[in-house]
Amino acid sequence: MNSVFDKTAQVIAFAAMILGSSLSLAEQDAPETAGDADVTIEVEIRERKVLGDQVIRLTQGQIVKMIWKSDEETQVHIHGYEIHIPTSPEAPAEIMFEAHATGRYPVTSHGFGGEYGKMHEMLLYIEVYPK
Repeated sequence: MNSVFDKTAQVIAFAAMILGSSLSLAEQDAPETAGDADVTIEVEIRERKVLGDQVIRLTQGQIVKMIWKSDEETQVHIHGYEIHIPTSPEAPAEIMFEAHATGRYPVTSHGFGGEYGKMHEMLLYIEVYPK
């Protein structure tokens, strides 16, 4: 009976170690916002829709600066990268990140007009291609 408890404790400790390592690596890899971006992308949301392209294509390793403008308060979520960007009509929101993970990632709004979490509206996709 004691060995089952020991194995469970080992699995939990291992999982905590892996999760802790992942978080610290993500923090270390995040570029500083003072650096230069490889690409700058401006996205404008008007009447709860993105104006222009619905797909942003990037190459793995690019440092991306995104400038978000919105006619209404919302929180933009870049899924897969777990980036949350609060926006408001008063000032554009800027975010800088490295496109390290390849794939197709949805970008959604988590509520408009300050009602975060009420609705998840699809805004666009970010596609990151391997080098």
